Amino acid sequence: MSHWRQHPLPWLIATVALASLPQLMTMPAPLVLLTLSPMLWRGLAALRHWRPLPSLVRIALTFAGLAMLVLSYGNLLGRRAAVGLLTVMLAMKLLECFRARDARIVASLTLFLCSTQFLFSQGLPMVFYGIGVSCGALLSLALIERHDSWGRSGQTPPSGLGLRRELGFGSRLLLLAVPMALAVFLLFPRWGTPLWGLPEQSLDARSGLSTSMTPGSIQGLFMDDSPAFRARFEGSLPSREELYWRGPVMWNFDGRSWSFGGWMRGLERQTLPNADAAPYRYEVQMEPNERHWLFALDYPGLIPDKTRLTEDFQLLRQRRHAITSLFRYDMVSDPGFQDSPELSIVLRNAALQLPEQFNPRTRELVERWRAETPNDAALVRRVLAHFNQQPFRYTLNPPLLSRHSVDEFLFDTQAGFCEHYASTFTVMMRMAGIPARVVTGYQGGWYNELGNYLLVRQSDAHAWAEIWLPGVGWTRIDPTAAVAPSRVEDGPLDALNQRRHAFDFPWMRQIRNGFDILDRTWNQWVIGFDAARQSNLLGIIGIEKLQSRDLALLLAVVLLLGSVAVVPWLKRLGKRRERDALLRQWRRFIGRLADAGVPVSAALGPLEVGAAAASHLPTQAQAARQLAQEYLAQRYGDEAGDREALIQGLKKFRARTEKHGS
Repeated sequence: MSHWRQHPLPWLIATVALASLPQLMTMPAPLVLLTLSPMLWRGLAALRHWRPLPSLVRIALTFAGLAMLVLSYGNLLGRRAAVGLLTVMLAMKLLECFRARDARIVASLTLFLCSTQFLFSQGLPMVFYGIGVSCGALLSLALIERHDSWGRSGQTPPSGLGLRRELGFGSRLLLLAVPMALAVFLLFPRWGTPLWGLPEQSLDARSGLSTSMTPGSIQGLFMDDSPAFRARFEGSLPSREELYWRGPVMWNFDGRSWSFGGWMRGLERQTLPNADAAPYRYEVQMEPNERHWLFALDYPGLIPDKTRLTEDFQLLRQRRHAITSLFRYDMVSDPGFQDSPELSIVLRNAALQLPEQFNPRTRELVERWRAETPNDAALVRRVLAHFNQQPFRYTLNPPLLSRHSVDEFLFDTQAGFCEHYASTFTVMMRMAGIPARVVTGYQGGWYNELGNYLLVRQSDAHAWAEIWLPGVGWTRIDPTAAVAPSRVEDGPLDALNQRRHAFDFPWMRQIRNGFDILDRTWNQWVIGFDAARQSNLLGIIGIEKLQSRDLALLLAVVLLLGSVAVVPWLKRLGKRRERDALLRQWRRFIGRLADAGVPVSAALGPLEVGAAAASHLPTQAQAARQLAQEYLAQRYGDEAGDREALIQGLKKFRARTEKHGS
């Protein structure tokens, strides 16, 4: 077992598995099996001394992997597919990893595979992932070199050369790179966007709100605890009832699904709330999601750069500026703003549109209630009372619905998530002749007192309805609150009387939410380190208003000076420090004599060293001979002298070069 702990192959396989882990978590199951199988086979081959697979078998497995990748991703052009190809081929390389040369290639490629994962995530956990893979690769390379060097002589590496030494050596190499990396991070010329910004479509459609809403779509987000955005308020925090973060607004209904009206993109809002008088001012830090929506409380009074505000108060980024990297923007909101007290004919018709021959039982019920109620407000109260008084349930696992989805939900299943209630209520309003639309976004959030900000996760996704009333304008109605008031008061996780998964405990959520301040700090100072932050930071040390060329020159000077400082340390890095203090000082004593021109080396005995020193340094002959004799006695004699005095004598001895005649 000790032999295998120092053999490079187990560590190499473990490093490949660690480097592949983020990709394996997103791969289809067949590709995961195809990637893990070569790792398992190579480990068994080493234990049981199997011979390499025939070349035809390896070629067949390679083409099978390519075919499976194409079937899984459609092509090999996307980033996810390209990194998947690298992962599978790296695992396949283990099948022929029987020589040191192949092992070096595999260890080096694990570093490249690790770097590709930063295309998909740059969160704080990726730092530990990168350090782990780097240490594993360096340890594997060191063990490969040791095993190969001793193998050439037909010998087994000595057990005294342990893993701690190899890992320590690799760790010191990484530490040498830290100052250089920090200099590049701080001084590399920045543009208007953060350094780690990614091209559009690089995130492969991360989870988040989309352009459509079907039964179960928001319910699926409820299982995702990844952060959606964070908001830091100036002054007091809004009440829970006001924390409705507005996102996509749905106008079109086909009988089952709601969708975003693309025509709304061209209708820009003309009248905005007064930004100076708005009661809420805050900064939003959005996580990358590859979407075009920005989120704000009702009603946004600012329009960030390269963003437009539509007629229905959607903040939409321009088509080429999706949120593919951490994005920060300032916002103000005025919940008291009156939205559209007058409604145009075009928008009224769009807000009343319904497909024919759908949900006949609901239409019959609404027509009867419409005749029995005096006005629109009374009808709204009656529908909400129906939701509250009948046995409707707010549940994570509602029954499936078919063609007449509203009929089945309203009369049969009476169990659903927020999208079921928002969709049903909006359809009923349109059947009654009341303009209505569905709004999706997020509701609530968790307040981090230590960081003084509000954390909104994907699991806070929510859907509600808006109706238009004469003289009042668009008014928010949340039918889910009529069934489960705690959804708004306490949040979605507390509103359900069930756990989402085995580890979904309230105390674990509290810990996770508390530690989010580390992610926020990482995002703010590392991922979001753009040109403005760089300029502010350099201004603290008196370096202001440097152009990109000046920054590049300063960086080059810093790297040059750093290299000069690091080279001597790097030369000593591979030298093993002698633990015996006496032997260490004796070797330094010999080194100082050699520097003074005395022909000595470590191969000479103590008396020979003393004689050579006495011959070339007449004035120090007695001192040199005495040190040599004391060292001989201390090292090889029966009687031990004053060891510490000898160590100090060797340390203080300095050879003085002299000119003397023959």
